[in-house]
Amino acid sequence: MTQFAGLSKKPASGKLTQMKTIKIKIQDIKHWILTQNSLTKASDSRRSGMVASLLMLSFGVATAFGITPGLSTGGHGVTPVIEDITRTQLSGVATPGLYVQQDSVHNGDTLASLLFRMGVDDQEALSFIREDKTAKEIFRSMAPGKPIRIQKNTSGTLVSLRFPLNDKDILKITRVNDHFEASIAPATETKQLLQATGTIYSSLFAAADNAGLPDSVTRQLTHLFSTDIDFHNDLRRGDTFSVIYEADTDEFDQIKPGRIMAAEFVNKGQAYRRVFFNNADGGDYFTPEGVGIKASFLRSPIPFSRVTSGFTTERFHPILKMWRAHKGIDLAAPMGTPVEAVANATVVFAGWKNGYGNVIELRHSNGVDTVYGHLSGFVRGLRVGEHIRQGELIGYVGMTGWATGPHLHYEFKINNVQRDPQGPEVRRYLRASVNVAGHAKNQFLAATAPLIKELNAIRGTSTAQANFE
Repeated sequence: MTQFAGLSKKPASGKLTQMKTIKIKIQDIKHWILTQNSLTKASDSRRSGMVASLLMLSFGVATAFGITPGLSTGGHGVTPVIEDITRTQLSGVATPGLYVQQDSVHNGDTLASLLFRMGVDDQEALSFIREDKTAKEIFRSMAPGKPIRIQKNTSGTLVSLRFPLNDKDILKITRVNDHFEASIAPATETKQLLQATGTIYSSLFAAADNAGLPDSVTRQLTHLFSTDIDFHNDLRRGDTFSVIYEADTDEFDQIKPGRIMAAEFVNKGQAYRRVFFNNADGGDYFTPEGVGIKASFLRSPIPFSRVTSGFTTERFHPILKMWRAHKGIDLAAPMGTPVEAVANATVVFAGWKNGYGNVIELRHSNGVDTVYGHLSGFVRGLRVGEHIRQGELIGYVGMTGWATGPHLHYEFKINNVQRDPQGPEVRRYLRASVNVAGHAKNQFLAATAPLIKELNAIRGTSTAQANFE
């Protein structure tokens, strides 16, 4: 009689004992797979493969996992080793037999499938959630990406569940003795300061990604240093940045980045620093010495771009095929790139205009207007007469009107006359600041000293080693 590889002949009297051993192993394997669902996120086909592989191991069959044929595994059940991989550090003494897991809603998930993936096998809990007025709010709020945190015991019974219904409310379901209770509690967040440092090798955004810096913080960084650094042309390989920024962490360990509190950017060997000071006016950014850095106008409405066509009185038009003046500059950028207002202003025009295509014109103080042409669209709700703040999103790069490719046509008008945005007449509008003085200066230095100290620490150098402005 042909035998499977790795199986030795057993007398008939030992078959009953062997079957009992196999039954114990199968039950252990089933429990192990349930506990692994949330970690592997396996499909049904993958789980079937796991069952087949583990059953073969239980029978002693030689496999690709390196089990030696004929090696006896004895009559002991498989004991699963479950590791808690959640990022949250739980305070207090852990309760034996209870496990905390976190996952998120996937496309196509039902609550039952989501809980099953997390190793929960509890029909009583599902019935309660479907029937309880408060608990069933979870069905209205389930959406891909939303987090869920559960506590379960070793048999897969649900002990507690937490789920964010919205930004302000958390659904809490808890097993109390022999029944469940559901309640809605306010969401809580913990404010903290996070740090990031990076070195530029290809682009600022690539370096920021490598440093784990969120895009929203990277955009703040470009605004902070836009009066000193031309991010179109000045960045060099080897430039570095260091950032300290606020962030709120919610109950599900999700981080919401906030405002930069201190930053340094070293460009071409020149170090620039900014610190935030929360003064009576709501707070603003200054140098470590208390010098204001807020410019009247940003250098560019697009933080990252390049000038493909400059300001000139005579240029061969690519569409009209004739020589004519180009009274602005063209900034190349991918379709849909955000366009920002270069200064506080009022919208005086937003619509279609001849060769400009979709165009916005903003009116600033002191007789200055700026024009943004060839847009693919405007920010939702933009209207004539609306007041816009510096750095606010107004539209998106496109190629409407007379354009051969996606770019922004940008004009800077002084007393209704177009001037070169890169020329000396415009340059004087790029800096205007208010310094910290008097009694406020002492408050400023005391408040910002810890931030400066931390910048020095994460940068790894002392202030004496940097060539500060």
